[in-house]
Amino acid sequence: MPSRLSRRQLFSTLLLACPAPVPIQFQGTIGRFAADSKPAPLPEPKPASPNIVYILLDDTGFSDLHCFGSEVDTPNIDSLAAAGLLYNNFHTKAICSPTRAALLTGRNSHAVGMKELAGPDQGYPHSRGRVTPAAATVAQILSTNGYSTYGAGKWHLNPTADSKPSGDRTHWPLQKGFHRWYGFLSGWTDQYKPDLIEDNHAIPAPATPGYHFSVDITSQSLKMLSDHRTADAKKPFFLYLAYGATHAPVQVPKSYTDKYAKTFEKGWDKTREDRHKRQLALGVIPANTKLPPRNPGDPAWDGLPEQDRAVFSRFMAAYAGFLEHTDEQIGRVVKYLKDNNLFENTAIFLMSDNGGAPEAGNKGGFLRPYGDPTTIAQMHQRLDELGTPTTQPLYQRSWAAASCTPFKFYKLWPYAGGVQTPFICSWPAGIPQPGIRKQFVDVIDITPTVLDITGIPAPEVFAGVCQMPLQGKSIKSTFTNPAAPHPRDRQYYELWGSRGIWHNGWKAVGIHTPGGNFDADKWELYHTDVDFSESDNVAAKYPEKLEELKKLWWSEAKENGALPLLEAPMGRRPTYNQAL
Repeated sequence: MPSRLSRRQLFSTLLLACPAPVPIQFQGTIGRFAADSKPAPLPEPKPASPNIVYILLDDTGFSDLHCFGSEVDTPNIDSLAAAGLLYNNFHTKAICSPTRAALLTGRNSHAVGMKELAGPDQGYPHSRGRVTPAAATVAQILSTNGYSTYGAGKWHLNPTADSKPSGDRTHWPLQKGFHRWYGFLSGWTDQYKPDLIEDNHAIPAPATPGYHFSVDITSQSLKMLSDHRTADAKKPFFLYLAYGATHAPVQVPKSYTDKYAKTFEKGWDKTREDRHKRQLALGVIPANTKLPPRNPGDPAWDGLPEQDRAVFSRFMAAYAGFLEHTDEQIGRVVKYLKDNNLFENTAIFLMSDNGGAPEAGNKGGFLRPYGDPTTIAQMHQRLDELGTPTTQPLYQRSWAAASCTPFKFYKLWPYAGGVQTPFICSWPAGIPQPGIRKQFVDVIDITPTVLDITGIPAPEVFAGVCQMPLQGKSIKSTFTNPAAPHPRDRQYYELWGSRGIWHNGWKAVGIHTPGGNFDADKWELYHTDVDFSESDNVAAKYPEKLEELKKLWWSEAKENGALPLLEAPMGRRPTYNQAL
């Protein structure tokens, strides 16, 4: 009996064996003149419903939204959760480009060529720094099935060299299925002076007094929808709204920062404790969830000098204001949908791409997010400028830990702090009862869900290229059934050599030391069904289970094209391992 083909072998077989698409046969007749000919127009794609909106936040941790336990006011997001579904077991890829690739394609990031941040080709199929044409995006699929497709905000899915105005546009948004685009192409940009792309060309940043990028992309999105309704109000639309917030630089009008000036004087340790208590009270986390101890290398708040505490609390105040400001923009989108009778049949998927950002280290960045030489004393002298156009800040690493409450660690790590983020789904016409959902859901499941609720099949061939099978699973059943089964029984993680795998309520995590032997990496084991926050490493108690999961990781990595293991580029190594 022939052996079962792995996914990787199946993808390769499809790409080699798939025949070229057959042109549609003309159904009319052609004579010498129109009088003796019969026209046959091409069939119009059958419009599908509902409208679809993806709202993607950046570097926003599990606990940052008010409905997930935060002190920050996010009433518009909260209202989506209150009337829709709040998922507390949603997972991403620990860093932005892989999450975005997985979200838009419904496949694991390694399989589509986006192992890590979009950038140069590293020479292997999983590290091309761009999404393979064998994985059509949701925008490409929907645009060929009667949808108008619009995008605004952050892209970060094309090679770095292609981000220049003169760069190759093959992997720009319009070539990936969007009819319109307004935003930036790289990993981050200044919120007051963004590097803007409109459709397929660069444009200067507006010089409007009081300009802010979050406001701008929201306004541009609403203009796209207004133009859409003028052109064909009956046609459904897909909107991908990927905010630069709350990624560095943390920039927001000073009044928003001032609102939270006193809120975070209690420090990051007390903030973690308070958020943990609120999460328990809200039922967002299981009643027995522990709060892990402070991460290695993160200082105790009470042990800091007074000046440090004054400076650091202002950073988190700016971050909170930045998030509230973003919530207001999301409220504008919801109001537009409601005012135009579109909200009822619009499925909104709101999520973050990874946990809170630790890259600025214990001191934080003031004039620039990363590697800023500004001293804390100098920051203190200019503290009122924090978040204004004269600064490009990123908060201290311990605030990232608070952002990820009740989990340990943060963005870049395969622990829950890096990969488990807030996720909310709103669709009044398709979700009869609001509530909390506890199923293990991965970001690769969102686009398959969209195809399920719109009735659009994933294409086997797209633009003449055979397509990889979708790896995500629809979560439509969870819309009506709180007890619906998990859409999957396993999921692997990998970034820069550190690894993780979840399987039926157990999770193994292997942390790689740069320059070390991968086989010597330390592995930990967590029983997440009873230990939501990954607080108790039970590797010594269940060594056979750990070995089982390690073996499964290698199997999943091979099937998903995640090999060979590659370390972080030299410039990123200290950032990733600074807490070890």
